[in-house]
Amino acid sequence: MGWFSRRKRTDGGAVVSDREAHRADLKALEEFAATRRGVEAYVEPATTVTQTTVLLVASDGEWTRKRVASPKVAADFARRHRLPIYDANRVGYPQRMREYNQRVAAERRASGPPAPPRGGLSPSQFAALMILETVAGAEPLGREPSREDMERIWKIARAKAHPDRRGGDRSDWDKVEDAARTLDLQ
Repeated sequence: MGWFSRRKRTDGGAVVSDREAHRADLKALEEFAATRRGVEAYVEPATTVTQTTVLLVASDGEWTRKRVASPKVAADFARRHRLPIYDANRVGYPQRMREYNQRVAAERRASGPPAPPRGGLSPSQFAALMILETVAGAEPLGREPSREDMERIWKIARAKAHPDRRGGDRSDWDKVEDAARTLDLQ
């Protein structure tokens, strides 16, 4: 038996999760709940790609998401920490979370990306851009592309590599996300 045959798989053979929930996940949730005010818990059911997750949202909209073993574990966690708990599929996500995401994105845009080295992208940034171009199936942008062009290619690559479109295969998705971090697009 090989290493990969031990992983949980769907009927189609896709890997269900790239890792199991760990105590560290619960510890991170506990730390978040203890250090924020007005925290609410939202349980997200398992999908073909991930396990059950708990999304904690603070009163200012700051949030964190971690995997848990089951919805029962999520309910026990919320009860133990006296948090209101909701089914994310039924109630959706709070508006304050979307507003927080917009504030963070605006702050990131205002600070701007780090200045590229003289003469364009660094070798690691150029390699990351090539990964995005390859996955997106786009023409090369060159050594000094604009941020808008890189974001456009990133969005196309994300759409093509999304695990839900590829039967749960995360290989290209992980490459695209790593490349976006290297280019400071996330």
